[in-house]
Amino acid sequence: MQSKNPSITRLTPDDHRRVPWKNGGGVTTELAVEPAPDGRFVWRVSIADVVEPGPFSAFPGYDRLIAVVEGDGMRLSVDGAAPVERRRLDPAFAFRGEAPVWCEPTAGPIRDVNLMLDRASATGTLTLLAGGPAHRAAGDVLLVHALAGTLTVIPDGGEALTVPAGHSLLLRDVAALVEAPDGAEGVCAEVRRR
Repeated sequence: MQSKNPSITRLTPDDHRRVPWKNGGGVTTELAVEPAPDGRFVWRVSIADVVEPGPFSAFPGYDRLIAVVEGDGMRLSVDGAAPVERRRLDPAFAFRGEAPVWCEPTAGPIRDVNLMLDRASATGTLTLLAGGPAHRAAGDVLLVHALAGTLTVIPDGGEALTVPAGHSLLLRDVAALVEAPDGAEGVCAEVRRR
């Protein structure tokens, strides 16, 4: 991958920021965010705890990907369509940020991870990692977050880096191989600018 300003930044739990939901229904932990000049953001990766049924905040102009990383699962009703059920570590579910969404945990509280992308300026994917083969990650920005155990990130042309549970690695203009050995779990957000 050609790169002009490649960089790799380690983020610890002290770098994460807790912010209230737009609708006041809870709090989310921002793992990383790229602000835009207009006061919006280009992309954001966050983790939220959902303890009871309720609506999602509206994010007009954003595409969202969400996945359950702790707890049993959740049922999402998006824009009046039939509910969709997502279990822990199921592939991420995509929906438009302006759509009305009702979320109901299926069996007690859950924790989910969210990737939000300003539709006009970015696209992306959200991949859950739990054992299995290494994940090849590429994009303008990669955010690798360890949920449990220790992940290994091998940047192209670089040495292996470890990411312990609760920590993140932010890579800009650097492709990488991400490994989650048995017992480790993590998430990889890949963002591409339009």
